[in-house]
Amino acid sequence: MAKTLDLTQGSIARRLLLFAMPLLGASLVQQLYTTVDILFVSNFLGVEASAAVGASVLLNSALVNLFTGISIGAGVVIAQAFGRRDKVQLSKSIHTSMALGLIGGVLLTIVGELSASEFLRVVDTPESIFQDAFDYVEVFFLGLVFMLVFNMAAGVMRALGNSQTPMLIQLACGILHVVTNYLFIVYMENGILAVAWSSVLSQVLAAIISVCYLLKSGVMHTSKLAVDGPLTREIIRIGLPAGLQGVVVTLSNVFVQYFINGFDVVAIAAFTAYYRIELLFYMPLCALGQSMMTFAGQNVGARLYDRVKRGLRLTLGFGVGYSLVLAAILLYFGRETFGIFYSDPAVIDMGATIIWIAFPFYFFYVFLETFADTLRGAGLSVVPMYIVLFNQCLLRTAILFGFMQMAHDIRLLAAVYPITWGTAGAMLYWYYRKGTWMA
Repeated sequence: MAKTLDLTQGSIARRLLLFAMPLLGASLVQQLYTTVDILFVSNFLGVEASAAVGASVLLNSALVNLFTGISIGAGVVIAQAFGRRDKVQLSKSIHTSMALGLIGGVLLTIVGELSASEFLRVVDTPESIFQDAFDYVEVFFLGLVFMLVFNMAAGVMRALGNSQTPMLIQLACGILHVVTNYLFIVYMENGILAVAWSSVLSQVLAAIISVCYLLKSGVMHTSKLAVDGPLTREIIRIGLPAGLQGVVVTLSNVFVQYFINGFDVVAIAAFTAYYRIELLFYMPLCALGQSMMTFAGQNVGARLYDRVKRGLRLTLGFGVGYSLVLAAILLYFGRETFGIFYSDPAVIDMGATIIWIAFPFYFFYVFLETFADTLRGAGLSVVPMYIVLFNQCLLRTAILFGFMQMAHDIRLLAAVYPITWGTAGAMLYWYYRKGTWMA
């Protein structure tokens, strides 16, 4: 069988960190994909091409986030079967998941191709870049099947405790993405299509390698690929709320950007840099949360509830400690950090103001991420979705509106983030304490 990590045995701290580090590496590689696209497009193709790619981001993110949630549901079902040592259910879960990845990829490709033009019209894409944006989206969606197959295969590996192989596959495909981007743009002069085709090729390679790995390791057999009805319903029950949450949170960011745009260009630039710096917090904490989700899945499957609690406490400790130390460093070197992105003193001043309000309280986000992922790993996804959506969308927007009526102050806008991290974390803690996840 493929390399696995049994999270139901051994040192909890060591195994959580071993599992989390490759997840962090995979997140960094994924960030590389986006950064490379931005750099090549902006430097070689110009502002209009950058805008054309940007115009399609919301549609791409919404559809991908929806199916990413389904892969989360599949990972939880597989992890729980692995923890129970139920080989029959484990095999069915793996093959159902991979079949769903293939079918879902085809369906989303059709939906994306049919809706692309209308969506670009709805978001009022300027006519000057409309054709480029449409061409980019059309090609991008041709690779969606391969993207979702890889995501599902990676989810299978991680549910079995193997987070290293998906990271290595992403790294190899990330290198291919950089090389083909350069070749297609500089030497073949394919314009905006170069970026899209480069993405498709890297997704095809990722899907092929991951499927070959599962086949060679004996985890998957093509003859067993089938959709099991009860397992599909369970995967959707757990995964669909997570997917919908990703879609709605993505769309709700439009409202936050609306309030930011109500200030001047300096504020917009400061928040742009802030979001990039924030990734230093977000990606490691997200990796810890994802590792806790698989840890909870395996141990709930094995009915080792005390081990889940100990793992949760350790994850919270790691996350809070990391957040406080990093916050102290970034607050001390805040102006220098913003100086990496901008030389304008006004932007640096405003950036320093924003981080002094948000970063000291970033440890609140640790509770949000860790409790939500633990509950998902235990098979509870609907209530965490409601809690996150209420706080990150409805409450955040309402507070923003109220604050902006009180005073047009950038500090009030920045304060809404730690407030809603804290309220979401508190509500998730309350739901965790109810103990429903141990039923």
